[in-house]
Amino acid sequence: MKIVYVLTTNLLCGGHIIVLQHVSRLAKRGHDVSICILDETIPTKPASFSWFPDFDCHVIHPKDFPENVDICFATFWDTLIQVLKLPAKHKVYFVQSDETRFYDDLIMKNWVVLTYLCNIHYMTEAKWIVNWLNENFGHQAAYIPNAIDTNIIYPDKPIAKKREDKLRILVEGTIDSPFKRVKEAIKASEGLGCEIWCVSNGGKPSPEWKIDRFFYKVDFSKMKRIYSSCDILVKLSNVEGFFGPPLEMMACGGVCVVSDVTGYDEYIKDEYNALVIPNGDIDLAHQALKRLIEDKDLYRRLQSNGQITANSMQWEDSIDKLESYCQGLSSQPRSSHVKGERIEVLRKLLTDYYFLKCENPEIINSYKLSRLEYIVVNNFKKIKQIIPLSIRLKIKARINRIIKK
Repeated sequence: MKIVYVLTTNLLCGGHIIVLQHVSRLAKRGHDVSICILDETIPTKPASFSWFPDFDCHVIHPKDFPENVDICFATFWDTLIQVLKLPAKHKVYFVQSDETRFYDDLIMKNWVVLTYLCNIHYMTEAKWIVNWLNENFGHQAAYIPNAIDTNIIYPDKPIAKKREDKLRILVEGTIDSPFKRVKEAIKASEGLGCEIWCVSNGGKPSPEWKIDRFFYKVDFSKMKRIYSSCDILVKLSNVEGFFGPPLEMMACGGVCVVSDVTGYDEYIKDEYNALVIPNGDIDLAHQALKRLIEDKDLYRRLQSNGQITANSMQWEDSIDKLESYCQGLSSQPRSSHVKGERIEVLRKLLTDYYFLKCENPEIINSYKLSRLEYIVVNNFKKIKQIIPLSIRLKIKARINRIIKK
């Protein structure tokens, strides 16, 4: 089979790690698999994904999209329109979360929702997303569970030897993403007499945070040494599809305190292989950590069961399911679907509507703009065309942070 996964960038993140596992393992089984990067400033070579160990698959840009592709996967809402435009026999949307929750902006939320209304094939990694896509949009999504690569993540030589006099807590998450709740995890970890380490792929810690060591943009292949240096992982996200770090911590011999965020129950059972606290409850997270510090038997039981869990979740089983799904799909006649241009038109209509409604509610029905309003609207459109969405979002987030200060 000839398969292409479409990504916006080569950023190191959990969703991309899963995609690269799919791509690498399907390629090893003899399939022609490529990654298509929408950002054409990124070189089309395997080295662009050097953070993923031993990656050696084709990397292309849309202008070099190959012929006779059997399946093309969208991997994020902002890849879907491009995927709809690409010449592939079948289009599949690999949904890894309810991505409307990534944004506060109403326009952005509606742009994301549009991608879930398309008449293409859907695939996901978590049972809750299967149910969510069915209940809200009527899609019957294929379920391909995530796993852990024990050739990459395993107990390794620690960066710093574990201490005998105190435990070491690791907080992992993108600081720039509020829904990862890194600040709250740090707060829950303070005041317990433990060392606190923090690792982030975006953003820097506040000077007020009481952390002992900070790691920034760590290669995925090196994360095992950080996990192996720490005793407990605290992960308090309030938005996830399927979070990998707790599973990786288990594989490296650590114990986890997590929130009951969507997807946690794919492999976590409270009091069996981790401690689970209600989403947003920092005090209970603090108390859970205190229990682990004081109750060595509890710690050892969760540690042992966590390693059993990690050992039971192997990628080959999931890739068997993925390969079978792709083979079944590729044997079917070419799929018909909505054109990407139609989704673009709807996005523009939504944007124009909300822009007018928010700024000029009195003219929303007549659309009779004053000269000044006409200039503002048209300049707004030009800015959208010139400045990429990802950059506009970063600028908006930075302005919001400045305003809050």
